[in-house]
Amino acid sequence: MTAGLSLGAAASANAATLTFTNADPTPQFSLTVDDSASPGKFRFSLSTLVGTADLLGLGFFFGGASLSQSDISLVSATRADNQSIMPTLELFGNNTGQQGRCGQGCNFNGSGSRSVFDYIIRLGDNGAGQDNFVKSIVFDIAATGPLATLFSDFGVRAQRVNGDASIKTDLEPNDLAPVPLPAGLPLLGSGLLAMGILRRRRAAKTSA
Repeated sequence: MTAGLSLGAAASANAATLTFTNADPTPQFSLTVDDSASPGKFRFSLSTLVGTADLLGLGFFFGGASLSQSDISLVSATRADNQSIMPTLELFGNNTGQQGRCGQGCNFNGSGSRSVFDYIIRLGDNGAGQDNFVKSIVFDIAATGPLATLFSDFGVRAQRVNGDASIKTDLEPNDLAPVPLPAGLPLLGSGLLAMGILRRRRAAKTSA
């Protein structure tokens, strides 16, 4: 099964976050990529919002740059009952081997999906066992460059657990969120403006 995704308008070139959501009502996935988690790292948060699906792989284009296994670090993951698990993430592509070698349930070969990405990260294995079921996962990728252009496209590979159909979903960004301002900044600006107005009034009275 392949789910389509519509591309939304970009709100700002100085984005801190890219968000993705597939169009099908179930299962529905959410992918967020954030460049503000820590310097030199991009944080990926992938989860199943609606329905039930076992996350198996994430493919993406990377603008010809190189990644290695050591650039990827797991932050957290949960299984179907929301308990924490520690799946092993494995990188395939470019300097780590052919993408298709990630095996059954991980590659994107076949109808309705891009057959080649720059990289594929294996998130889990086939099977619905408790500790082998990835409902949500958060991990970091060490890289340098602008978020809006560095990661150009994504695909999610998953497995239905209420049937034998696999899911190969090509994704495109549907939101580009600007870097949020500190909460007190608008208030500070208003205060400075008010002080400026008072000074002008006092200066006008003095010169009168």
